[in-house]
Amino acid sequence: MSALGAGRTAEVFEHGADKVVKLYLTGFPRDSVEYEHEMSRIVADLGIPAPRALDMVDTEGRHGIVFERAEGSTLLQQMLRHPGERNRFAREFADLHVCIHRCQVDAGRHPSLRVLKAELARNIRNATQLSSDIKTKLLRHTERLPDGNAVCHGDYHPDNVISGERAWVIDWMTGAIGDAAGDVARTLLLFRYGTPPEDLPPDAKEALRRARNEWSEAYLERYLELSGLTLRRIEEWTLPVAAARLTEGIPEEEKAQLLRLIEDATRGPSE
Repeated sequence: MSALGAGRTAEVFEHGADKVVKLYLTGFPRDSVEYEHEMSRIVADLGIPAPRALDMVDTEGRHGIVFERAEGSTLLQQMLRHPGERNRFAREFADLHVCIHRCQVDAGRHPSLRVLKAELARNIRNATQLSSDIKTKLLRHTERLPDGNAVCHGDYHPDNVISGERAWVIDWMTGAIGDAAGDVARTLLLFRYGTPPEDLPPDAKEALRRARNEWSEAYLERYLELSGLTLRRIEEWTLPVAAARLTEGIPEEEKAQLLRLIEDATRGPSE
């Protein structure tokens, strides 16, 4: 099989003329693979532009999913390749996100789908870097946030959008049902603090770091224009999303930045 790409948890290979197989690393939990398979089928059925999951496979002890092939290059690659058009790409990125969030899901019809607030709360409890006092504050704050029933991607960034003759949103393992504002808050957090992909050359990583704020602002401006959401409502989700991200396998430098953000925001006036 010819390799097409690799990430922290899986590798993607050609699988015939119009399919790919995503093989997860040895030992990756099968229930997580099954969830991505189910989530991918649901979002495709809803009309969201996502590659349809066709089958589950096991190869040499590795779990995998066969997808229809998404032709094109990632939006991140295109942004870096054509810096003069970065605002156009950021607007396209926002348009797609609004398209996703306009799809509403009845949780009762899909009881196996994760709920955004519950996932955030679980990860906040598991964030070993946070004190019990900060966890309590964040959990109380999260509980007061809207539930929502929008489709949320959970990891929406330009490297998870493939654009060619049409656009595709990939990697639905973190998909959930919830308030769209929480999903936008996660995307803004990734723009501002996210670590560049490991396979990017050093000059591309530096270009990404320089441009990320401009991309973030262009994306946010377009998203607010189309969705009717307010910046204040999105910002209410920033701390829970940041705290939940501490439980992910991210570099220590990024964890330190997120921890500083959380501690500064939750510190009392006399501290």
